[in-house]
Amino acid sequence: MNPVESVPPLRTSHPHAPRHAGPERNGRARSNALVVLSLVAVGWAVSAAHALFVPLAFAVMLFFLLRPAVRALAQLRVPRPLASAVVLAGTLGVLTLATVELATPAVAWSQRLPDAVREIEVKSRGWRYPVEHLTHALQAVTRLTEVAHTETVPRVDVVKPGLFEGLLARAASLATQLGLTIVAAFFLLIDGDALLGRLFRLGPRSPADRRASLVMNEVGARMSAYLGAVTLVNLGLGSILATALFFLGMPNPLLWGGLAAVLTYVPYVGPAVGIALVTLASFVAFPTAGRAVIPPLVYFALSMLEGNFVTPMVLGRTFAVRPLVVFVWLALWAWLWSVPGAILAVPLLMLFKFVCDETPKLGALSYLIRR
Repeated sequence: MNPVESVPPLRTSHPHAPRHAGPERNGRARSNALVVLSLVAVGWAVSAAHALFVPLAFAVMLFFLLRPAVRALAQLRVPRPLASAVVLAGTLGVLTLATVELATPAVAWSQRLPDAVREIEVKSRGWRYPVEHLTHALQAVTRLTEVAHTETVPRVDVVKPGLFEGLLARAASLATQLGLTIVAAFFLLIDGDALLGRLFRLGPRSPADRRASLVMNEVGARMSAYLGAVTLVNLGLGSILATALFFLGMPNPLLWGGLAAVLTYVPYVGPAVGIALVTLASFVAFPTAGRAVIPPLVYFALSMLEGNFVTPMVLGRTFAVRPLVVFVWLALWAWLWSVPGAILAVPLLMLFKFVCDETPKLGALSYLIRR
C-alpha cells in the first residue's frame, strides 16, 4: 500500500502579507467610525446646549483679551482677584456706557428703516434700473416689519401681549447668559493661567508635563495677542469711519462707527451688513442720491483697506488662514449658534489653529488651514 503523500496547505493570501492585517484594518475602521460619531455627538451637544456654551465661549474670549492687563497688575503686586475685578469691571463699564449712549439713536433708526426704501426709490429715479434688484430685495425685507404699522385696534390687542411676553422672555434669557459670561470670565481671569498649565496633567506625571505647560502658555499668549490686535484694528476702523461720517454730515456717526467696529469681527458678512445699513440710513438722511452714496462708499473703501492691508500687516503671516476655511468655519458656527456663533467663529478658529501649531501630532491640520 503506497503511503499517502502529504499535500501542502493551500495559501489563501499573499505569502508576505501580515497575518493580522484583517483585524488591524477592522480596528482602524472602528476607530475612525468612533471618531466620526464622537464629532457628531459633540456637534449635537454644542447646538442643543447653546444657552450654556455660548456664554462660556464669550467668557473664554474675554479671558484671553483681558489676560495681559490682569497679569500686568499682578506683577505690580496687586492681588489676582482684585486685578481681575478691576479690569473686568472697567471693560464692562465702558461697554455699558457705549451701549446706553447708542441705544436711543439705534432704536430711532430702526423705526425709520421702512421709510428708507421709499427714499431710495424717489432719489434714485435717474438710475433706477441699476438698483432695481436691490430695491426689490429691500422691499421684501420691509414687509417683515409691516405688522408694526397696522392701525386696526383688534389686531393690536391680540399681538401686543404675545409680543410683550416674547420680549420679556428674550430679555430674561439674555440677562442670564450675560451674567453667566461675566461670572465665568471673572473666575477664568483669577485661575485661568493655572488651569491652562494643568490642562494636560490629567494623567500620571511625566517628563512631558513641562512641555504641555509651555504649549498652553504659548497658545494663551498668541490668542491674547491676536484678540488684542484685532480689537484695536476694529476700534480704529470704527473711529475713522465715525470721523469721516461726521464731516460728511451723517447723523449719529458714533452709532455707525460702533456698529462697524462690532461687525468687523464677522468677516465677509459683517462689513456687507454694515454697508447695507449705512446705505439705508444715508438715503434717509441726505436729500439727493449723489450725497447719499458717499457714506457707504467711504465705508466700503475703509473696509477694503482694513481687510486687505491693515489687518494682514498687523497680524502677519503667522495668523493667516485660508479664506475657504474661514468661510466654511463661519457658516458652521453661524448654523450652530446663529449670530453669536458668527461673532465667535474666527476667534475659535484661531484658537484651534494655535493649538495645532504647538502640537506636533496636529501639525498636519495646521498646515492644511494656514495660508
